[in-house]
Amino acid sequence: MIMTENNSHHPPLSHEPQLTPVGEKSLPAKCKANTLKYCPTMDLISLVTEDDELRVFRLNGQRVFGGSFKGDPYLDDDGGGGEIRKLMWKNNGHLLAVACADNTIRIVSAYSGKTVHHYPAYQVQRDGDRSVRVTCLGWGVNFTDSKAAQRHLEEATGQISVEDLLSPDVHPSKAAALLKADLPRELALLDVESSLPKLSTLPATGSDDDVFSSRASIDAIFHSAIKNTSDAVDVLLIGFDDGTVHLRIFDCFEIGSFQVGSSVGPSNSCKILHHASHPLSSTHALLASSHSEKDPGSLNLLTLDLRFITRSGRYLSLLAHKTTQLQNLLRYINQVQRQIELEWKNAQELPARYMRSINEDLQDKCHCDFVTAAYHLVVTGDCFEPMKEFLVEIVGERGHKRWEKAVSSGYETVRRLTHECLLPALERCEVLLSRLIGLSKFHKICGVLGLETSDLNAIVETLDCLHLLAHHILINTNEELSQFNSFSRWLRHEIDMQSAEPMSQTLEELQEKTDLVEYPQTLKYIRGALTKSKLRDFIQQLPLTGFARPAPNTSDRWVPSGHDSSFYDTFKKLLEHNNQASDAEAPAELPKMNDLTKRLRLQFEKVFGQIASTQRRGILHRSPLAFHSDCDKEIVDLAMLYENVEEQSLCVIYVATRSVQSKHLLYIYRIVLDCENGVSSTRKTAIGAIDLQEGEIRQVQIVEDNTIMLLWSNNQGSSYLLNFPFQPASPSETPGSVDSARFIHFEDYDCGVTSPTPLATAVTLDFFTPESESIQWIKHAFTVPGPKLKPTRIYVNGRHDRRAICVLYGDGLRYEVLDLDAEMEDGEEEEEGEEEESE
Repeated sequence: MIMTENNSHHPPLSHEPQLTPVGEKSLPAKCKANTLKYCPTMDLISLVTEDDELRVFRLNGQRVFGGSFKGDPYLDDDGGGGEIRKLMWKNNGHLLAVACADNTIRIVSAYSGKTVHHYPAYQVQRDGDRSVRVTCLGWGVNFTDSKAAQRHLEEATGQISVEDLLSPDVHPSKAAALLKADLPRELALLDVESSLPKLSTLPATGSDDDVFSSRASIDAIFHSAIKNTSDAVDVLLIGFDDGTVHLRIFDCFEIGSFQVGSSVGPSNSCKILHHASHPLSSTHALLASSHSEKDPGSLNLLTLDLRFITRSGRYLSLLAHKTTQLQNLLRYINQVQRQIELEWKNAQELPARYMRSINEDLQDKCHCDFVTAAYHLVVTGDCFEPMKEFLVEIVGERGHKRWEKAVSSGYETVRRLTHECLLPALERCEVLLSRLIGLSKFHKICGVLGLETSDLNAIVETLDCLHLLAHHILINTNEELSQFNSFSRWLRHEIDMQSAEPMSQTLEELQEKTDLVEYPQTLKYIRGALTKSKLRDFIQQLPLTGFARPAPNTSDRWVPSGHDSSFYDTFKKLLEHNNQASDAEAPAELPKMNDLTKRLRLQFEKVFGQIASTQRRGILHRSPLAFHSDCDKEIVDLAMLYENVEEQSLCVIYVATRSVQSKHLLYIYRIVLDCENGVSSTRKTAIGAIDLQEGEIRQVQIVEDNTIMLLWSNNQGSSYLLNFPFQPASPSETPGSVDSARFIHFEDYDCGVTSPTPLATAVTLDFFTPESESIQWIKHAFTVPGPKLKPTRIYVNGRHDRRAICVLYGDGLRYEVLDLDAEMEDGEEEEEGEEEESE
């Protein structure tokens, strides 16, 4: 047990290096300190200001994208749900996850700045009135076959890294040269999806989740060049302050929510704080604090064994990719359906207004409506007086152009959306489903994946019905458009005829052109499609402006019941009956496009729910360690590494936390895990300590390059960045020796021993003696005084070739980016020295 007295009489530090600043930015509003994040692969800094504006900047301060997710405060549409609580970048830097106060997650594209996914992460319980908060957002990636990945790394003898395996497309020649070809795997993952035609863009809707209106966005969602059937799965984890954890894989595929708080005490008293994972391990680590009455602030380590990753193997990425694509296609089909309904409504609106304006006059004077009067005019050439006034005064040349444009463009857009958007999306759905049906028939894996062949076949039937319906829409649209074009030419001819002076030459010329009118097509349109279009049987009628709203269709007749003998055969018979029925007969009620898409959505939800439920049953959680009460849960970080332990490559969890009693003391816990068939167990727990002698450790971060970065201020108030390795020395090295960069001494930790502070041997770092070897760990000195320029938060990106640190200063209105690999001062590096060990 080490207790070090605070010494305020040390001289100033003799070594004050300066890192090279590569960017800075003054912010228009204060930044929320815990939202400062640096993109892993691009030089982008993301943050959230106190007015809940998401802002993403380049190093030069240029704004890339951002915005607010709150509603309109003038319409009382806010409600606080748009408050941003957490940010997290995906490991490849392509996407940014944003957690809001309404417990929904938005996945924002780093390239377009648009929301590509938006989904709830917490299901409110009926009996629970306590509002929960997102307290942790983690995004990791795991190999589905970690043993194969380790074998690749060993065979490459250090020439490739884990990052190269995760993204082989970044350096394909390097990966191809060092990784052995695997023909059986390539044949098993052979896919025709990339050979399918690209999906067309949809008209912009102006909504926040409008992701199908640009070519770049559609290509990123459906036609990504990255190999989709990779051997890795990314896991998005959302933790709440009631011990609930929500998991998603492949950006949006839901695994579901479950409680982990029971591992540390009462489930609703557990607050998830931090998350860590490693690509080679399917076990994820969480830090959680329990706030029960007996123990108001204990800190616990939790492990989640995601066994579905190891059980499903390479098929998990295939399954998740296909189901994610199906989810996106379902969104695409739903948007196409809504767009077709909107275009169809727009095509009817203007003619309906015109006919309503004349129908009342015709009823009063001629006891007929517009359809009868128009039919009478075509057949006899006799124009009723109200009809003549309508054609000449109300419609006229300008009104006819508007009428023609509205209807013809409406029909053409419905035809284009059906032919170019709906049908290709349905075909792509069936290709994806054929792969899932194949997996469901593979007896070795179907139970592990949670696929049922009968459910997938039912979805195929619904898609077949949509195919058939889409072709009927095309046939009737072409027919009615042809009829309308004939009607439009006749209408223009009649407008000119009725406008011409009697006995004039113009009238004679127009009468000579009468023979050019296509009367059969015109009469068909007036009697049918003008007011009773066949498209009404297939497309839902939206309310027209100025007209009574149609009665909402609340029937659940077409909802899947589980007892449908053959839905496709039933639908086909209904279509045939309608086609053969005469005009006098009442047509049979057909499922419209919205009914079929609703049915499709419910069927997909059932399949996705079964998959998620099956995977969720494979998750185990436990609490291998309760930390000492002297560990500060506010100044803490954790990481997972793979190390050689006793000639075995094992997963090791490191937790670095500040002492509550001595704020210059840092504890480092080391937990070694054994893992068998995806189930982890604790092999060994050890503890080490670092004593800085004075001052206060204000933040700790474990960096990707296997070092710890500390934000530390001494007794004089000066702030420094300290950076040093934390892994134990190898057996051939002596901890703390001059020739060892790994100087921390770890001892076995027994959590059952009661003491005021953890039992650990602390290594003292001496920054006040010029000859001390400890000064090599000082990375940067903040020399400018003043509370506004005092660093309050740091975020380090320790990835190779992109090592940088973002520093937020005291007033929250300015940040600076420092290059970790470049010091401003010249001079040779000092030799490594021997560290003093305190006793």
